[in-house]
Amino acid sequence: MNTTSRWLAMSLWLPLAACQNAPLGTIPTLQGSDGNGLRYSLPPDAVDLQRFAGPAQLAGLKAAGQLSRPGDHGWRQWRYRDAQVALRVTVYGLPGGWQDLSPQRIVSGHYGQLRQERVDRVYHSADQSIRFQEERRFDLQGQQSVSARFIINEADRDPLYETLLLTLRNGLFIRVETASRHRHSRALHNLAKRALAEFEKANRD
Repeated sequence: MNTTSRWLAMSLWLPLAACQNAPLGTIPTLQGSDGNGLRYSLPPDAVDLQRFAGPAQLAGLKAAGQLSRPGDHGWRQWRYRDAQVALRVTVYGLPGGWQDLSPQRIVSGHYGQLRQERVDRVYHSADQSIRFQEERRFDLQGQQSVSARFIINEADRDPLYETLLLTLRNGLFIRVETASRHRHSRALHNLAKRALAEFEKANRD
C-alpha cells in the first residue's frame, strides 16, 4: 500500500475525548489542557450536514471518495489525492454545551483534543515519533482558526509531513488535513488553506 493510501486508511480524528494532561513538548501559543473542563457529554445541536457537497476537484487534487456518519454525533468527510498528496475535509457540529463558550475557547479546546489524539496514536506505535513544527491560533476571514504543521518519523522511511487546519464556521467545525512524504509541511499548509477557501466557495454558490 502506498503512502497516500496508508494515510487515507488511518482512523478518523473525530472522537471528542477530553485531554486529561497537557501534551508533551513546548507549544508557542496553545496548550492541550485548553480542552480540560469543557463539556462533551451532551449531544451536539442538530446541524444540517446534507447541505454540504464536495467538489470533484479541490486545490488541484481529484476527489477520492467520501464518508459520513449520521446521528447526533454525525459528520461528513471528503477525500482528495494525487500521486504525492492526500487531503481530507471534514465537517461536523459542536458538542452540546459548547455554544455558550467563546470562539477562542471552542477552537483551542477542540484543537487540544485533536492534538492529544494524534500524539497518543504516535506514542502507542513502536516505530514512530512526532515533531511539531508550528502551532498557532489566528483569525481566518473573520473566524477563529488554528493550524498545525508536524512531521511523523518512522524507521527506514522518509518523513511523513502532515498539517491540520481547523476553523469555526456558523456553529460547526470545518477541518482540513493533509499528508505527504514528498511535499514539506509549509507547502501542505498553503494547500490546505486553498482547499478550505475552495470548499467554502463551492458551498456558497
